[in-house]
Amino acid sequence: MRKHSRGVTLIELMTVMVIAAILASIAVPTYRSYVLRTHRTTATAALLRVQQAQEKFFLSKNVYSTNLTAAVADGGLGIPAVTDNGEFYDLTLDPATPTAYTVHAKARAVTKQTDDTRCAEFTINQDGKRTATSSTGTDTTAECWR
Repeated sequence: MRKHSRGVTLIELMTVMVIAAILASIAVPTYRSYVLRTHRTTATAALLRVQQAQEKFFLSKNVYSTNLTAAVADGGLGIPAVTDNGEFYDLTLDPATPTAYTVHAKARAVTKQTDDTRCAEFTINQDGKRTATSSTGTDTTAECWR
């Protein structure tokens, strides 16, 4: 008669390790893409804040501001040039005219947000027109401004 041993065999342990590795190889990339998508909201929220600040500025001065970062008292909007919550996007204001402006939010490489190639840059203008482009310049507005 054979004695029953207690514990796990090496084969059983290796089987569990392989299953865990397969699950991890699926879960990690999925999680990374989810994180990149959630950071898009920082870009859209920042652009909407700039739009709101521009409209407020326009109501008080009858022109749009040409400076994103300067203090309001100095003719600017007083908004940082990077998005909040981790600074995943750089904000830039195209030179505004008295009646028009365009604000851009471009993914920052230092935060690895440039890995989000589908939504590399967001824009909004004085008419509220929202656009998004991929890293290759393809229009991805419908996907990115959800």
